[in-house]
Order: sequence, then structure tokens, then C-alpha cells
Amino acid sequence: MRRTKSIASDAQGFSLVEVLIALVILGVGLLGLARLQLGMLGGTAESVLHDSAIRLAEDKLESMRFELAAGHLPPPGSDEPKAYDVTLQRSWTSSANASGLLEATIIMRWREPRTGEESTLNLPARLGTSQLAAQAWLIQSGAPHREPLP
Repeated sequence: MRRTKSIASDAQGFSLVEVLIALVILGVGLLGLARLQLGMLGGTAESVLHDSAIRLAEDKLESMRFELAAGHLPPPGSDEPKAYDVTLQRSWTSSANASGLLEATIIMRWREPRTGEESTLNLPARLGTSQLAAQAWLIQSGAPHREPLP
């Protein structure tokens, strides 16, 4: 009698079930990566808005410095600047203390576009008059001098 080889024992490669299981595993991994990417994009948008709030608060602080250097006490106030289609509420107060420094506080408030949560940034500062600033510079750095070149 003649023996015939079975086709199944000589077959090489993957079965259809193995390929489908591999595709399901690959699909689940790609969905996880897509979700991670979306989460990172949302976090980036929040950090950009927070950075804009810091920049706007520092901008107001700088304008208060200029007013003080011009000899004017900056009045308290508020406004609503926009950054990336989000309206931020900015308010500031200032008062002179006994040592001649101006104590200023700038408060930024806004709603996060994704979550709707209210965020707050508080920037306290002490500002000196231009005369005090010049004296502090001399105390810190001393008289101007040149360092020899190598």
C-alpha cells in the first residue's frame, strides 16, 4: 500500500484565526496610542492657556512698574483680555507699605475650555521706586567694572 502524505502536515504559514487574533491585538494597541495622543493634546492646550495667563499677569505687572517709575501710584482695576478664544478675567490691586515698596497682587481667572473648571493664578509682587531699584542694583553688583579678556 502506498502512503499519501497529508496536506496539513506539510502546510506552512499562519492560519486565518491566528491572523485575526494578531489584527485584534494590533488594533487595541493602536486605539490605546490614539487615546494617549488625545490626552496629551488636551494637556498641551491647558498648559498653553496657563502660560498665556502668566504672560498677561506679568505684562500688567510691568505696566505697573512703568507707572510707578513715572511717579504715579497704579490704581486698582480689572479687565478681560482674550487668549486663544478664551476670555480671562484679570484684576489687580496695589498699596504702598511703610518701607516705600508697592505691594501689588494680580489675579487671573478663566474657565478651562475642555473641562469647564475655573482656574485661578495669583501673582503677588513688591515693586520699588526707580530710585530704590537703582540703589539695590548698586548694593548687589557694586561699582561697574570690566573683566580682563583671556
